[in-house]
Amino acid sequence: MTEAQPPSTVRTLVNTLWFPAFFICGFMLCYLLPLHAPKPHDMPVVVVGDHAAHQLAATFQASMPGGLDITPVPDEASAREAITQRDAVAGYDPDNGELLYAKANGSALMMILQQIFTPVASATGHHLVLTDLAPSAPGDVMGTGLLYCLLAMNIPPYVTVMMLLRAELRTRQKLAALVGVGAFAAVVCYTAALSMGVIYDQPLLLLVGFLLTQAVGWTSFGLVPFVKQFLPGVAMGTFVLLSMPSSGGAIPKEVVPPFFQALHGFLPLGQAVDAMRGILYFDGVGAPRGIIGLCCWFALGIALVAGHRWWVRRKAGTDPESVTAAGSYEHEDDAAGVVVDPVLEAPKPRKHRTLSGSVRDEDGTPVPGAILTITDQSGMQLARLVASTSGEYEVHDLPEGFVTVVVSAPGRRPAVDRVAVRSGRGRDQDFALPSERVAARR
Repeated sequence: MTEAQPPSTVRTLVNTLWFPAFFICGFMLCYLLPLHAPKPHDMPVVVVGDHAAHQLAATFQASMPGGLDITPVPDEASAREAITQRDAVAGYDPDNGELLYAKANGSALMMILQQIFTPVASATGHHLVLTDLAPSAPGDVMGTGLLYCLLAMNIPPYVTVMMLLRAELRTRQKLAALVGVGAFAAVVCYTAALSMGVIYDQPLLLLVGFLLTQAVGWTSFGLVPFVKQFLPGVAMGTFVLLSMPSSGGAIPKEVVPPFFQALHGFLPLGQAVDAMRGILYFDGVGAPRGIIGLCCWFALGIALVAGHRWWVRRKAGTDPESVTAAGSYEHEDDAAGVVVDPVLEAPKPRKHRTLSGSVRDEDGTPVPGAILTITDQSGMQLARLVASTSGEYEVHDLPEGFVTVVVSAPGRRPAVDRVAVRSGRGRDQDFALPSERVAARR
């Protein structure tokens, strides 16, 4: 007797390695493609004086089409206000060759601006003068330290969800754990960043960090019943692959392609970067918008969890079997008395069943050595076995559902039957193989 054959090697490899392949391609598309040659895209810059502004706009439009969005302002004070109110990333005064900027937006942006405006100042006989209106914290020399703090609050919540999926805890306990991990991450990251001088002492940053953890954590948790085994791709694709290049934390959002610029104000990481920079360096400008965005993600996660549980209870009241079949919440008590929600567990192999019986001829005599071939509904072979000398067979590890059994023996007419293998029990199925002479007479 031969046991059920395992899935094909190709299928096993595809099911196992799709996520690493997705991650490799994702890094190429979301990191290398937008960041290998950063250049300005609609970068907002103000210029003192209408004539100078129109002249520079025409010059830049010819040299870098769509690169800079030039807006005229009447004086230097207006240029300073545009930067501190975050309406522009830089201001240029052609009368003295002064470039106003905010290093808090990142050193990379400062270097790009310096490269762009140095020849502009030289053309009018000036040496470019740099004026920083919002220096970054002393410990954040490159202006990227804030991003690394936020990454420690952006990625772990998703990892926490994956670890909690197999934990034998009630759903409420899992959600409480998400809240606890979020609070822990916010406090630890704030304390570490403050001790290293990466941030200033602004307790409101704790709230922003906590909201980021809950936005990612609750949304990932709420997506589990809907995307199931594809959660790693959906969550990592959304909160890491797309979020990092669009956040503006490492590379300014003004120098990435428009697609990623559009994601900046939509994804949680970009919202957190804007909120924290607003609190730290711009007197709160832009922070409310980022905080509201994080709250919306948090609310989405709550809605996904609550909405699915409501749907499960509603279905359970009308058709309990359909709820189980749909992979919804099925509360079970394990040996320790802990209620487990299988729908929120990491994908597990389907429960498998046994099929057994005997093969006999038209007189009820056993047919030793009969060959049984079992296939699933797609035609893939699950098992091929030989009946014993007494005509009996038994095959294990069949998937729940319908299988097709083909039985053959030399000199006998084959038998084919479609058998339902049900959950919770084995199945007995006997087969009759009449001799070819008897079958011909019939």
